[in-house]
Amino acid sequence: MTLTPMTELEFKIWEPRSRAAYAADKARSNSMTLIEAQEAADRDFRRYLPDGLKTEQSHLFTAKNGAGEILGFIWFAIRDTPSKRSAFIYDVVIESEHRGQGHGREMMKLAELEIRKLGATRIGLHVFGYNTVAVQLYHSLGYLTTDVDMEKVLQP
Repeated sequence: MTLTPMTELEFKIWEPRSRAAYAADKARSNSMTLIEAQEAADRDFRRYLPDGLKTEQSHLFTAKNGAGEILGFIWFAIRDTPSKRSAFIYDVVIESEHRGQGHGREMMKLAELEIRKLGATRIGLHVFGYNTVAVQLYHSLGYLTTDVDMEKVLQP
């Protein structure tokens, strides 16, 4: 697997799919309607990726196999504070037909190398609570749980 900077064509494939998946995840996790979740996703994408591929400090990559077939995508941004430089991973996607084959783990390791090259010393990410497969993967890669939000829906 290799990670290459996302092209404009790849961005046009990834962005609407990523936005829609994020909205679906938010609706599933936050007891929002799908319309509310889509509006929230639109706001977040405008906020964190205002200039698409040209957004400063955002790094978007496409993962490909040796034959050039797209295996997935990853988006992270570098965040600087006075005391540290860190990265935050906004999106990790492995194409459905390639899941369960170790590609997510490999992509995360390659992304970590890219992040190190940019001088970051920490990586953060968010995982929706229902996504136990991702939680297990990130724990196995050394990520620690830093916060847990919980919610209970009250019945009328």
